[in-house]
Amino acid sequence: MTSAPSRAMDVVTAQGASPGIAIGEALVVSRPRLRLPSYRLQPGHEHLETERLDKARSQVRARLSAARDGLPPELFSQAGIIDAHILLLDDPLLTGEAERLIQEERINAEQAVLRTKENIARIMTKVADEYISARHSDVEMLAHALIAALVGDKAAPPMPLIPAGAILIMREISPAELLDIARSEAAGLITESGGPTSHTAIMAQALELPAVVGARNIGSRIGHGDLLILDGRAGRVLIRPDQETLENYRARQTREWSFTAEIVRSSHLPALTLDNRRINILGNMELEEELPALLNNGSEGVGLYRTEFMYLSRQTLPAEEELFQTYSRVVKTLAPRPVVIRTLDLGDDKMPGDSSSLGPKALNQALGLRGIRYCLSNRDMFRTQIRALLRASVLGDLRIMLPMISSLDELRTARALIDEAGESLRREGRPHRADPPLGIMIEVPAALFIARELAAESAFFSVGTNDLIQYALAVDRTNPEVSEMYQPLHPGILRMLKLILDLGRETGTPVSICGDMAAGYLTAGLLVGLGAETLSMPPAAVPKIKRFLRMSGLAELSAWAAEVIAARTAGEAAELAARRLSDRFPDLLT
Repeated sequence: MTSAPSRAMDVVTAQGASPGIAIGEALVVSRPRLRLPSYRLQPGHEHLETERLDKARSQVRARLSAARDGLPPELFSQAGIIDAHILLLDDPLLTGEAERLIQEERINAEQAVLRTKENIARIMTKVADEYISARHSDVEMLAHALIAALVGDKAAPPMPLIPAGAILIMREISPAELLDIARSEAAGLITESGGPTSHTAIMAQALELPAVVGARNIGSRIGHGDLLILDGRAGRVLIRPDQETLENYRARQTREWSFTAEIVRSSHLPALTLDNRRINILGNMELEEELPALLNNGSEGVGLYRTEFMYLSRQTLPAEEELFQTYSRVVKTLAPRPVVIRTLDLGDDKMPGDSSSLGPKALNQALGLRGIRYCLSNRDMFRTQIRALLRASVLGDLRIMLPMISSLDELRTARALIDEAGESLRREGRPHRADPPLGIMIEVPAALFIARELAAESAFFSVGTNDLIQYALAVDRTNPEVSEMYQPLHPGILRMLKLILDLGRETGTPVSICGDMAAGYLTAGLLVGLGAETLSMPPAAVPKIKRFLRMSGLAELSAWAAEVIAARTAGEAAELAARRLSDRFPDLLT
């Protein structure tokens, strides 16, 4: 009798959420498919159904609070994620809409929550911004928890016993469940939902748990006990690897552990090149929960604080006091480090609350009412944010940055509104700083050619490379039909960057470079070689870029950049840059 042939290796590519390589046996955790009751309420019984929903909400809140109180000391910094879920329980977006459906359509609570979740999903999955669409998973988890409480928790069986070294596969996971996994000494986590900026990703990074998210339907391709290799940096899962692949990844895992330990130990050292030039390395953020990662990874401040999240996926705009409290906590936590807060970059695919009253959606929102244009067309909303920023600016080094500036008129109009807000605060006797540093983002190509005039009235520039490349090359990088044309090393892009860096030095205007270009070895090295003195990037990239720059000389990076910028095509530039990097740092790349 011959034995059954072993199944071949399978490879799944998803999204890396938390770096690291995990090797272990699969534990597939499945939840039962719910059979939810569906019935019409008798007239006058609506209040009984809203009471059921309130009771379920209280049960979920109590469980979240218990999870928060049970955090071990090393994870206290992650309490904000659980707090955010608790607050979302009272958000009109979720339970408020479910209550409306119960009252107006007289449907039972389970169906009201389900329909609300589905409506939110339709809206949020259309949002191209990864930070906003990632919040979809939070709503999914809370809706699931509410329904589980309503049906008697049949949908929420306890987590199974997790063997040390196992790799878990789940559709989604709550913060409390993630803590259970961390305590179990699991090797890694794979979820079928979520994104790289979801709360699951943030907590996995804090726990240093390798994780891959958005691996849709992967559970159907994996059996219990299958050997897996999880690459949390590349976002790959290798199922049933062959012996050669397994040995290669074990060797990589050993090297990565050693490399990670080295760069984390040195993450708080400055990025001082071999020829003694200091490069400022700042972090980007959108959520308060990212503050621990910023500090732990050695960020020297915040170069880009995106403020849109508090305005999206909610029925009411945030009030001044809510904004002030949030900005204050961030500024005080990071003081005396600088915090550059970008005013609202709404428009395009990011619209606040119920935006139907703002008129029909333009055919091409990327070229429509977005960024500073949107704020100047919605001045009451803009004034509220500005007042909160001016009040928080007394607590630390807060700097205000305006997005999508394309003309001097826009800058002057925004400054006049800021001055007006400061005067109103003065009359009210509220503590504030009337003139915090005001800078602009260089994202629209036209701004490059009026940069001298803009510099005369700006405290600093920040180059948003993602949008600048998009507008300069007329390429939407999220569109698969043209995404290959999104080329950061296009000669035109490199020469634009050199132009703005040269002008910054000439006029004495500090220039920061943010976006994906700042976070990669190859592109970060080119930027510094072109003259960048400040880079802003995701917190996870900070230690590696600081270490890379400490291993480099400014003179060699400048010579390297001069060669690359002279290339005639993006392909030539990329090939030359990769060759120089590979020749100089072969171990770093592997």
